[in-house]
Amino acid sequence: MEKLLEVRDLSISLYDGRQPLQIIQDMNFYIKPGEIVGVVGESGCGKSITAQSIIGLVEGRKQITGEILFEGKNLLELSNRELRAVRGREISMIFQEPMTSLNPTLTVGYQLMEAFRVHNKTLSHALAYKLSVKALHEVNIPEPEKRIRCYPHELSGGMRQRVMIAMALSCRPKLMIADEPTTALDVTIQAQILDIMKQRKKELGTAVMLITHDLGVVAETCSRILILYCGRVVEEAPVKELFSNPRHPYTRGLLKSLPEIGVRDKLFMIEGNVPSTGNYPDGCPFHPRCHQCIDRCRTEHPSDTQINENHRVNCWLTQSEEGKDAV
Repeated sequence: MEKLLEVRDLSISLYDGRQPLQIIQDMNFYIKPGEIVGVVGESGCGKSITAQSIIGLVEGRKQITGEILFEGKNLLELSNRELRAVRGREISMIFQEPMTSLNPTLTVGYQLMEAFRVHNKTLSHALAYKLSVKALHEVNIPEPEKRIRCYPHELSGGMRQRVMIAMALSCRPKLMIADEPTTALDVTIQAQILDIMKQRKKELGTAVMLITHDLGVVAETCSRILILYCGRVVEEAPVKELFSNPRHPYTRGLLKSLPEIGVRDKLFMIEGNVPSTGNYPDGCPFHPRCHQCIDRCRTEHPSDTQINENHRVNCWLTQSEEGKDAV
């Protein structure tokens, strides 16, 4: 199957004063049509800025190199006008906090109709209204004819997130980027939101890039997973394989930190913190927190190792007998 989105050697530097801070380093991954790919990592690992770079939303002074290929077309080479035509119609995004993403001074209906009409200038007001009501109904919002006249603050967090999903799907995009869409929602509403995303993926064939820190959500929803650390993909594998055979120490630490039913022991915690943005250590960026660190980890950045066709790891341990023994 051809790749819908392919990111090749993506590096992003933001300028803090005169000095550039490298946020993303040699990022490589792909998404196929119709699949849901999970992107996981602690806060500060580069998940959101990677997503924002795909649709050209990285703000401030920046330097971006590499390629972001969408259906073979490099998005980094498009003009702002050309990118606006792609954004929303071909690639849409659900942001983390709908209350700050929706305009509090405009009704939900106005904002939904705008999403339809910005990509179809000939669409009448009446038809845009009808399509907006239908969009709210498709994401299981009760009484959509009534809710469409509400302002964002009049809706619950779950409903606001469903409005964002309705807006993201309004033009039937080929790729939807969901940046922690279930954060701060209770587990019942979270399950409903994920069900809607899976249903839309099945019905429309929309591929989904799901950014989250919740490995439980990934296990339930995704077919493949990318583990990010300090702006790099440190491990990539099908979900079932990664859960059964994690190879990177960081991935193992994330999985060990998951609570288990019936186990009352203190939860495992990865010691230390993610290095501050742009101030990554020499060698492997995870080595200050890694109990399996070897000398090479401190001085040389590891290269990718292919475990098999679908599983790759960015770690020196996978290339040594010590790493094999530790698995």
